[in-house]
Amino acid sequence: MRSLRARLALLWSISLIAAIIAGGLIIGLFHQSATASLARDRQVAARACDSIARAYGFYSAGLGSAPQDEVFRKGLIGVAAFGLRPFPDVAGGIVSGGTALASIGVVTPHDAGISAATAAALDADHLVLRQRGGFGDRAVIAACPLGSPAEDLAGFTIVRLDLLRTPFSKLAAGGLAVLLLFLLVSAWFLTRLVLGFSRRLTAVEAGLATDPEAKLPLTGEPDFDRLIAALNGATARLGRARARIAEQEKLASLGRMAAGLAHEIRNPLGAIRLRAESGLAGDAARRGAALDSILAESARLEKLTGKLLGFAAAPAPQTEEASLAHLFGEARAPLEEYAAAKGVTIETNDRGLSWTLDPALTLCALDNLLRNAIDACGEGDTVRLTAARDADGLTILIEDTGPGIAPGIAAHLFEPFVTGRPEGNGLGLAIAREMIRAQGGTLAHDPSEHGARFRIRFREVS
Repeated sequence: MRSLRARLALLWSISLIAAIIAGGLIIGLFHQSATASLARDRQVAARACDSIARAYGFYSAGLGSAPQDEVFRKGLIGVAAFGLRPFPDVAGGIVSGGTALASIGVVTPHDAGISAATAAALDADHLVLRQRGGFGDRAVIAACPLGSPAEDLAGFTIVRLDLLRTPFSKLAAGGLAVLLLFLLVSAWFLTRLVLGFSRRLTAVEAGLATDPEAKLPLTGEPDFDRLIAALNGATARLGRARARIAEQEKLASLGRMAAGLAHEIRNPLGAIRLRAESGLAGDAARRGAALDSILAESARLEKLTGKLLGFAAAPAPQTEEASLAHLFGEARAPLEEYAAAKGVTIETNDRGLSWTLDPALTLCALDNLLRNAIDACGEGDTVRLTAARDADGLTILIEDTGPGIAPGIAAHLFEPFVTGRPEGNGLGLAIAREMIRAQGGTLAHDPSEHGARFRIRFREVS
């Protein structure tokens, strides 16, 4: 629940629940209002019918005429009108044997519902209330027997009400409409907000993926642009800091390289000078020995110069499908005698693999790595050269059971002239890494509890 999208969805869900609860309350109040209105209508209908019965009792007091008498029938219209006078919204009348003798405001006085209600009232000899219809055309019918002089006379009243047109129903309908509109508008607004945020975030991610140090364009959203402006400022500061660090690292590396180079050159030069002075001061035999030593030291300087030129030159890889078995054999063959002389065993396992690479550059890297491993090992140690393939690429491991890498030089292991052996020049690992990098691979030192382990990694090219 930490993403903005999830939080906005939760907010809309809470709004939906609140709207449903409010809608339920409005509907519940509407039903309560309808129930109260029905009870009120029943009371009004009963009172109106009772008013007709009282008016009839006053009209028929002392009369013995039958309802068929014309004068008596005409008088019943006045009785019904007088009885309903206090109830202007109530319709009603008087019936005899299912026939309407008088009706006030009744559209169809021969309605089956009225006939059934009056018949039930005459049979029960008391007031009868009936309800029919629904919210749109609800009606309450009240019927009551009128009594002598005619036993089949009954009064009736009708109270009609359209609950959907009452002020409260209109208010409830308006409230529900407002709630529905609120839900639709909030859903539209939150959806637009989430989509807009996602679109802007995707654009920022794409910009950072293309160039992490590029200045991101503003989106037009003030709050979002504040974050982008802050990110652009942080990126600019980070770029300047990286430039300073790179410059400092470059100067530090150059200083270490200069110190190493001076050390590697000074020792042979010192030996050459010492041998030359010794030869000049001695006899022919000493001069010959001095010249041999001078030539050896000169060869050492030439070898160092060659390595420096190889390290400085940018190799141009020529890749081809190469068998690792053949490559491992070429790397192992020239070192077998040297390893045997030190009592070191070389083991290889190519697993029958092949890979697209530059055989010459890879062989140069393996030669440097294997020589370093053999030099670090003692009698009885083992150097292993293995390969393995996975879904992402090829891994070549160079491992030994020697004393391992000294902690003091592990951080600068691949820098020129960084070495843990007095006789080493510190260029082997630096050259090996450049040979692998030129092919798009990586060379890294893997920490190991016993000995040293270096990993060459070539990625699968899609």
